[in-house]
Amino acid sequence: MNNSSLIIGASGLIGGYLYRSAPGGIKISGTFHNFSLPGLVRLEINKRPEVEKLILNCRPDTVFLPAAFTNVDLCEETPDLCYEVNVASVRCLSDILKDTKTKLIYFSTDYVFDGKNGPYSEDEPPEPLGIYGKSKLEGETIIKNCLDNYLIIRTTCVYGWEPQEKNFIVNLIKKTRSGRTAEVPVDQVTTPTYAGHLARSIWGLVKDNKTGIYNIAGATLISRFDFALMAAEIFGLDKAFIKPVTTVELNRKAKRPLKGGLKTDKIKRELNTEVPQAQQGLEAMKKETER
Repeated sequence: MNNSSLIIGASGLIGGYLYRSAPGGIKISGTFHNFSLPGLVRLEINKRPEVEKLILNCRPDTVFLPAAFTNVDLCEETPDLCYEVNVASVRCLSDILKDTKTKLIYFSTDYVFDGKNGPYSEDEPPEPLGIYGKSKLEGETIIKNCLDNYLIIRTTCVYGWEPQEKNFIVNLIKKTRSGRTAEVPVDQVTTPTYAGHLARSIWGLVKDNKTGIYNIAGATLISRFDFALMAAEIFGLDKAFIKPVTTVELNRKAKRPLKGGLKTDKIKRELNTEVPQAQQGLEAMKKETER
């Protein structure tokens, strides 16, 4: 196992779980951008001098990059900003790391696919529908062309507790408990991913010094609406506030992959591990609140 790791975006959902679950003996450093948390340093990931200085100070064996512009509708409205954060910053970081032995771990998405025939394996040809998916795929390409020591982690519909309260399940809990209606699409199918499982699997890949592309997701292929109903059962939410709608009815700016999700045969085989079902992930998340 490497001795020093830097998490760029440790104040977010994935970065936070990685930061908190780091194995013993690893010197862990983390950054934030807008959402400050104790122990983290502020970083503008698209400003090369700041990134170079941080890498020089931390001298990490592994750099994790969960930080990204992930609002898919806003990506359509502000493509230049999306590409600055999701592409230019990846090119900058890859260039900084290319002459070092540092491993870069980059986080991608099933939005690199068109969602016509999911779930998808690692070797199926990408075909993104929108700006967000295109920007993440371009990030993947930059890394593959620039670096040898990298992991590209594709994941989807990640949920768990986070201070910024932005993910699907936390939003659902907030809305329904405050008496607001949550409109949830019945025609978007995915493989929801518990952030705790995602973090543990990634640390396992790091420990085994794996490289290349890996899907990490949950084992259950399910519609977002049915997943919301499952969460309502586990968290004791009032299902009357969960309204089924179609993606067309939501009238969002960005197109969504309707039949998405990711296959996880590769990670199950290489880490010799079971991938949790959606219910197991939700129950693990609930137990976090009961500690």
